[in-house]
Amino acid sequence: MKKLICVLVSLMFLVPLFANGDQEGGIKNYKLALSGPPGCAEVVAAEKFAEYVSELSEDRIKIDVLSGGQGGGEREIGEALNLGTMDFGVLAGVLMNFDQALTIVEWDLLFKSDDHVRAVMNGSVGEKISQRLIDNIGVRQIGVFMRTPRLLTTNKPVNCLADLQGMKIRVPEMPARVKLWEALGAKPTPMSFTEVVSSLQLGTIDGQENPISVIESAKIYEAIDYLADTRHLHGFMLLLVNEDVWNSLSPAEQEIINEAAGRACKFNDGLVAAGEDTLMKKVSAEMTVTHPDMQEWRDAVKDVYKEFADVNGFLDLYESIIEVGEDF
Repeated sequence: MKKLICVLVSLMFLVPLFANGDQEGGIKNYKLALSGPPGCAEVVAAEKFAEYVSELSEDRIKIDVLSGGQGGGEREIGEALNLGTMDFGVLAGVLMNFDQALTIVEWDLLFKSDDHVRAVMNGSVGEKISQRLIDNIGVRQIGVFMRTPRLLTTNKPVNCLADLQGMKIRVPEMPARVKLWEALGAKPTPMSFTEVVSSLQLGTIDGQENPISVIESAKIYEAIDYLADTRHLHGFMLLLVNEDVWNSLSPAEQEIINEAAGRACKFNDGLVAAGEDTLMKKVSAEMTVTHPDMQEWRDAVKDVYKEFADVNGFLDLYESIIEVGEDF
């Protein structure tokens, strides 16, 4: 019996060592998952984040980056972060599956620019969003990775909102985005992206909207001729950490994570901006580019948010983001 008690006591002392992240010889090992393929901006930035953490901690904290499905799809990564079976992650719109108010993360024509996004997410509104993430999902926001904005490509030029009327535009299968494009006067047509190019060629749809990287990689310019530089959705992804993992870190270690996250965000944003310039030049050589005045587009959708006002917290976030946007 005495031997059994000794073993149990020993195990009680060992459990805290492995509660959050595997620890070997004082080294803390964690995993970070994201769904993007190796080489894309957010994956390279996540790998930089891991490098910065290792460097700043003098190799006492190590993070293994799992990309391209190694850690699951976005939904699975979100669930793993929530359950604590994943330590860090990079996610975007899938967060609304855990908290409907976070539909705001991918709300067309809400954010005016990348700087508007940063002012929101790095300020008091971002603190509200981070608290919602902690309360509803069990994760904490520690950084924002910008993505290239979404643009509109069509089979006829769109110089103003009137040109969009009645056009069948492929949009993702998300209720809010369908409502927004209906308010713009288009006929939003949800469909899988794998069907988009053939549907454009057959005339089943008149256009689609996506970041420039997708437009270039899918060779949309081989199916249609016009690109409207709408920048109607300034996309971003959140660098997240499981809240229990965060609380297991010492104040000095938390400071290291925050510093590494800040550096990684700057690295990502520089990489994205450079890539966007290169791709825009390439695609512009293949398509006719127009530059609509987007204020009339924002005016057209200004009341759509009211249909989502009954979602707890949505209205407060929406109005706060609009208020911050008055300075941009």
